[in-house]
Amino acid sequence: MSPKPCLAIYLLAVFCCLAPSAQAVDGDINIDGQVNAADILWSEQVLFNSRSLSSEQLIQGDLAPLVSGVPQPDGVFNLGDVFIISRIALGLLNYSFPENQFNIGDSIGEGEAADGTIGEAHHETVWSTGYNGSDTVISFNERFEFATAVDYYENNVSRDTIFNHAVSGAVMADFAIQAEEIVAASAMTPTGKAGTVTVFLGNNDVCAASNAEMTDPGLFDAQYRAGLDVLASNEATRNAQIHISGIPAIYWLWNAKHTRFWCRVFVWPFVPCENLLENPADDCESSISREDPDNNDYSGDGPACKRRKTFHSLVRGYNTILHDTLEEYRSSGSLPNARYTDIYDVKFESMHVNNGDCFHPSTEGHAFLAEKEWCKTHWGIGDPACSN
Repeated sequence: MSPKPCLAIYLLAVFCCLAPSAQAVDGDINIDGQVNAADILWSEQVLFNSRSLSSEQLIQGDLAPLVSGVPQPDGVFNLGDVFIISRIALGLLNYSFPENQFNIGDSIGEGEAADGTIGEAHHETVWSTGYNGSDTVISFNERFEFATAVDYYENNVSRDTIFNHAVSGAVMADFAIQAEEIVAASAMTPTGKAGTVTVFLGNNDVCAASNAEMTDPGLFDAQYRAGLDVLASNEATRNAQIHISGIPAIYWLWNAKHTRFWCRVFVWPFVPCENLLENPADDCESSISREDPDNNDYSGDGPACKRRKTFHSLVRGYNTILHDTLEEYRSSGSLPNARYTDIYDVKFESMHVNNGDCFHPSTEGHAFLAEKEWCKTHWGIGDPACSN
């Protein structure tokens, strides 16, 4: 994989000169490349004031508290940090960079229309497993490769069928199928196991002919659990770092392109997300109302505006299912390294949506997603790119 234009110097600074971003914040407080009994001993010595930590070592050890399994560093090293480091050393938790990465998803996971060509997949551009070294997307796959080039079995054009299992049009009912494929494909990697599995599903469940025809929440939960059960019941995936992405605020895709005649008249009538895109002209009371989809109290809003705002609010309920159900699997130990990433607050602008179907993320949109997703994970801790 060739480095991206103008990126080599940046990466040299980030991954070579700034140790916290070159090494995952994973409890390795003696910074010897592994978390083991020595780190437990060090952590106990720090707790009893017989050892002090450098700023770099503190970053590695400051993991507590955990919120839904994700470290929330508080600047203090205490008993909670010792406990977490002990669990990591015992193999019960994992925050290290993975040895490979698999992708479960829908058309976004296929990079559909990223360059504006309607219906065309661009796996090389995808925010998670993308591998195009010359575009603007710094995917998870590329970030892992930059950080641990020797140990990481990266995705590329010849390995993409191993790692990317997203299918355009997929819904939550397809989660278990794609999970089974990953279990089988894990055998084709050097470790025989999945290191990380990114899951980005649910967009097609909430996009429907009407708000009433969105996938029933109870059925959505059952289908979600079926996929998690596949991952939890197999040695190849049980201890993988499962990255579940929330459903984004799709409302902003309409908002980004609603003024374009091409989108409103020629494309959106054929996009199966009528509960958002039907009658796409703006009939909100004002631009203030349109930019405030969480508030349905504007008396001058028209029926389409009210429908889109209702759709926007309903998506939250599906994200609650994604979070709460995953928390059951994580806290019970069925999927100890499963974590949910909330991207509902991510606002897509026009440049983030392609100009072909006016709906899927553009190349810039995948770059945007990759950055936002990464910086909300534990891997973003200590990464200078996530400090803004």
